[in-house]
Amino acid sequence: MTMATATVLPRRAAVDALRRALAAERVLLEVRPTAAGPDWTPVAGDAPFDWDAPLPLGGAKRFLFPPSETLLAWEGDAVTERRPAPPPFALFGLRACDLAAIGVLDRFFAADPWYVARRAAALLVGVNCLAACAGGFCLAVDAGPFARGGCDLALTPLSDGRVVCHVGTAAGGAALARAGCTPAALDGAACAALAAAQSRAEATFPARTALARGLARVRAGAAAVGDGEWRALGPACFACTGCTSLCPTCTCFTVVDEVRGAGGERVRVWDSCLLDGFQRETSGHHPAPTPGDRVRRFVAHKVEAAFAPSLGRMGCVGCGRCDVTCPGGIGLGAVLERLGAH
Repeated sequence: MTMATATVLPRRAAVDALRRALAAERVLLEVRPTAAGPDWTPVAGDAPFDWDAPLPLGGAKRFLFPPSETLLAWEGDAVTERRPAPPPFALFGLRACDLAAIGVLDRFFAADPWYVARRAAALLVGVNCLAACAGGFCLAVDAGPFARGGCDLALTPLSDGRVVCHVGTAAGGAALARAGCTPAALDGAACAALAAAQSRAEATFPARTALARGLARVRAGAAAVGDGEWRALGPACFACTGCTSLCPTCTCFTVVDEVRGAGGERVRVWDSCLLDGFQRETSGHHPAPTPGDRVRRFVAHKVEAAFAPSLGRMGCVGCGRCDVTCPGGIGLGAVLERLGAH
């Protein structure tokens, strides 16, 4: 988003008016505490917005690309395609890393009618981070802490109670209008406060020089990291698929036919490149035969420069979820730091 699209809401209460208006016309989802930790939860919008809600471990990917979805069903010779018809919904409070990830999904699934239907039903409202989250390194991969775009609205709370609102799409502007919000033009003082807030946020990120060096090595191409280094990482991978399930940019899936008598369903389910059978060919040949080879594939697809043109950006958005979930301690951030220590 550019500064030309920025406006200023006079107080945070205007954001709550926007939320109530959205809840009246679509399912409003926000991050709330649950028994399993902070997660996206349907809300009515009557309670004040939680500006400090943490990044949920379960990201927003599942609302656009579900872990399992039926593509078609058959009964005898009759085949019926199953296209989703989701109700309109709003993800309110998306952080910059998850917005960058949705941009990757948008490119990958641009011609996929199931994804496109869900994406068309979604209104995305981002909230810029005023400080680094624990373990996050979005700044190092150009995915945050402030949104680069990819949303209908992006909000930045200022210390004086005002909220800078970037309008990214016509849908976002229309939502503001329907809520009765009357934002003012971005004046010099608000512009300076916004720039200062972003500078302060970026200054909260700890220096991770080893991570930066590891990132540079992998981005340089396959030859920059030796086979032995990748093989050494292999034993720590248990193929639990926690990293690929939580990664907001992972798009691997497989298709399964579930047969029930004369009928059945064709179902698309998430898959993982870290599983041994993911790349094994019918001939028996395996281009990634060892766990170390599969770790290499995963890391390369996330950060190697050669893949960026097809994704529109680096595949990693620095959310740190893989580091949180990996029982072997080889989430992407940890791997990059290990490679950068050499």
